[in-house]
Amino acid sequence: AGLDIYGVAVSPDGNLLATGRQDGAVTVWNIVSGQKMLILVGHASLVARVAFSRDGSRLASAGFDNLARVWDVKTGQELATLYGNSRRVFGVSFSPDGANLATAGADGSVRTFILQLDNLMKLARARLTRGLTLLECRKYLHLEACP
Repeated sequence: AGLDIYGVAVSPDGNLLATGRQDGAVTVWNIVSGQKMLILVGHASLVARVAFSRDGSRLASAGFDNLARVWDVKTGQELATLYGNSRRVFGVSFSPDGANLATAGADGSVRTFILQLDNLMKLARARLTRGLTLLECRKYLHLEACP
């Protein structure tokens, strides 16, 4: 029995096809050979959309588990889990420079996420008049020590 597919995207170089599945997995295929390259597991439910970064190195997925995720296309490693959507995530799109990811949520919101730590630190420093505490670095930057 097959699984329903909801999201599809072709890599910028035309070599890979990514599919978002009903069971929450994302599959990456080699278009020429038809070989299954990766199965990315992390979402708890349906993956509505997938999108490649402009350089093809990363893949974003939009899930009905209220999360967006960013994956390394070569290794299959999950690079980021993006929280903040209060309901299902229906769409994802990288900025042209790959530094940000936009999500479209079922609550009618569009959210943008900063994907590069250096850019996030610049924003934090511009808005804070003090340094980050160790607890804040762990909670917001997911780091064991502040940079």
